[in-house]
Amino acid sequence: MRNGTGEILTRLRDGGPLSRAELARQTGISSAGVTKITAQLHGEGLVIEREGQGRPVGRPPVALSLAAGSRQVLAIHLGAGRAQVALSDLALGMGPVRALDFDLEDPVDEIIAATSSLAADVLADADPARGRVLGVGLGVPGSVDATGRVNTHSILAGWRNVAFADAFEAALGLPTVLEHNATAIAMAEARYGAGRDAASILHLFLGKGVGAGFAQTGPEERCAPVEIGHVVVRPGGPVCRCGGQGCLERYFSEDALRTITGAADGPGADLIGAAMHSPAWPEIYELFLQAVSTAVALLGPERVVLGGHLGSAPAAFLAELRRDLPPRVMPQQRERLAIELPSLPEPVGVNGAACIALERFFYTAGPVSAPLSMRRTVGA
Repeated sequence: MRNGTGEILTRLRDGGPLSRAELARQTGISSAGVTKITAQLHGEGLVIEREGQGRPVGRPPVALSLAAGSRQVLAIHLGAGRAQVALSDLALGMGPVRALDFDLEDPVDEIIAATSSLAADVLADADPARGRVLGVGLGVPGSVDATGRVNTHSILAGWRNVAFADAFEAALGLPTVLEHNATAIAMAEARYGAGRDAASILHLFLGKGVGAGFAQTGPEERCAPVEIGHVVVRPGGPVCRCGGQGCLERYFSEDALRTITGAADGPGADLIGAAMHSPAWPEIYELFLQAVSTAVALLGPERVVLGGHLGSAPAAFLAELRRDLPPRVMPQQRERLAIELPSLPEPVGVNGAACIALERFFYTAGPVSAPLSMRRTVGA
């Protein structure tokens, strides 16, 4: 739940520039309270003042805008075999992205060490004029605990119950929060992208596996991973790496699509298009629709956003999904359901990681000051 400072910062992010009077009306905070909070924010360089459009007579109102470059967060996305790191400003303006590849069979401690080293290089190379880094957002495969510090479940060997936040805090000296990577991307799309005008969003992501994240905004904010790849679509089918049988991922994932298309390698962006020309396509597309329609019927998102290889699929795939998915859900859901491509730039994983850091360390309660042992200033 946001405090008064968080409410004002969020309104300025989403609808600024706004006058103090407009902020008081929108947030329900008293005029005196808004004046006190904004004075503090202005003094810390987090908001800037500028004259609004004046009335025919009298002094023009003063509007406040978020000073997006005044603070930063460090975004780290751990995907299937690749780590990506970048700095983000307060409006999700991303700096250059640096990446490294790793083997999923490598010990997780080694992956953390290599990623931490890359992140330290990004911090060291940052433009000192860009401001202070508030903390780290980390997107990881699998579910995480309620505190955002430990992943509680992952089908990757050795990736379960890993204290990621502790490890990156020790390595980088910055407070760290983690989230399921597809869920973090869903939140980023809801806050900054294709879902800004929707109350809820389901982000579908196809890569090595197929996963999803759900984000709901408004008074009852929540987000959650959706293990859509492990919905059983054929009971008694082939054994999945999760231990189940007949999961969607056995039929609709990067490896599964490469098998039916015969494309052992090559760009993943071409997989859906190649699969659509395969005789097996009607069958696996039906299984995909079965799982997605179940998720939509249960969660009721207003918007479905297609990510990963789904987002780079041919236009014909998007047209088919827009035609075939709505009739499978309740009429009241069908009327408001939209199916869209991502609006955030690639790589979307770092956008998701940055979003969760901004929510935790800035927009929920205002800028959080880390303990001295965990504080890093760029260009101090």
